[in-house]
Amino acid sequence: MDYGDIPGDAAQILSPLSGLSVDQVVEKYSNNKDLSTSILQEPLDFKNSFLAENERFLQVGSTRLRTCHNIQHQHGGGPIYLFFHGLGGNLTQFEPLLRLLGELNEGFVAVDLPGFGLSDEQDSYQMLQVTQVVRDAFLKITSHKKVILVGHSMGCHLALHFATLFGMDFDIKDSVFLSPPAPVLPQLQKVSTRLALSVLCRLPFLFDWYRSYFDQSKGLQSSGIKQFFYKGDDYRKLWQFHYNVQIKSRSLVAYLRGWVPVDWSKVSLIPSAVVITGENDPVTPLDNAKTFYHALEEHIHHTKFITIEDCSHNICFDQPQRLTKQFLDEVINRHG
Repeated sequence: MDYGDIPGDAAQILSPLSGLSVDQVVEKYSNNKDLSTSILQEPLDFKNSFLAENERFLQVGSTRLRTCHNIQHQHGGGPIYLFFHGLGGNLTQFEPLLRLLGELNEGFVAVDLPGFGLSDEQDSYQMLQVTQVVRDAFLKITSHKKVILVGHSMGCHLALHFATLFGMDFDIKDSVFLSPPAPVLPQLQKVSTRLALSVLCRLPFLFDWYRSYFDQSKGLQSSGIKQFFYKGDDYRKLWQFHYNVQIKSRSLVAYLRGWVPVDWSKVSLIPSAVVITGENDPVTPLDNAKTFYHALEEHIHHTKFITIEDCSHNICFDQPQRLTKQFLDEVINRHG
C-alpha cells in the first residue's frame, strides 16, 4: 500500500456487519419519526469488522469494561497509544485513528470508561478513581510501559491525571489532546452547580425525560448531533446518535460531580504535546482550546497547536481524513 494512502483509507467508512451497505443503513433510518427507538433495534448496523476483530471485554474489580486493542498483533517495541474518550463518549469515536495505527502496526488501547459505551456502570465516578480504572485495564492488557496519551474533550483532563498520577510508573513519550476544554472549570465548584448536580444525580429520570422528549426526539437535529458535527457524513451522525440515546443521565451527572481539577504543577512529566481542535466547535470552543494549549506551554517544552477547518467537536467523525493526516504527520512520524 502506498504510504500516502493510509490516512485516507483509515478515514473511509467500513461496511456494517448487519449486511446492509452504508447507503442502505442511511436510507433505512431516514425520515424515521421514532429514530431514538428504531436505531437501537439492529446494533450491527453500527459495528464493523475492525471493531469486531479488536474488541475485548475485561474485568477490573467489579466493573466489566469494553476495550479495543491490537496488542496481540503489534510487533516491535514502539509506544502504545492509550485513548481516553470524553463525557458521554465511547471508544468507537476514535475508530479512524485506531485503524490508522493498526495499518501502521502501531499498538493502541482504547477503553469505554465506566458508565459509557458498553462498559458497566459504577456507583460513583470520581475522576482520579476513573483514571485508576483505565490504568488497571491497560496493565491487564499489556505490561508495556512506553505510552502516548490521547484524550478527547473530558478525556484530555483524564489523560493529564494519568500523567500526574502514574507518570513515574510509565515512560510517557508524547501526548495528543483533541478538542480540549478549558484547563480549569471553576463553574463545577460553585455551590449552586454542586447543588443542581446533586439533585439530578438523585433524580436522574428528570434529565432522562428532558433528553428523551425535548432533545433526542429531534433525531439528527438533536443537540448531541448538531453541536458535534459541522459537516460530517450521515452514517457517522447515525452512529453517534445510536450511542447518544444509550447514554445514562446518571453517568453524565455523576462524572461532573466527580470532576477533579488537574494538578498543573506536575504536568511537566509529559515531554511534548500536540493540541488538535475543530475551528467550529461550540462544545469546547476554539478560545477554550487555546487557553488549554497555553496552560500546556507553561509546563511542557515542546508543544504544537493545530486547527482543523470546517470541523466541530467530534473531530474524528466530522473530518476524519484531515485528522488522520495530521495525526500521521505530527505524532506518528515523530515516533516511528
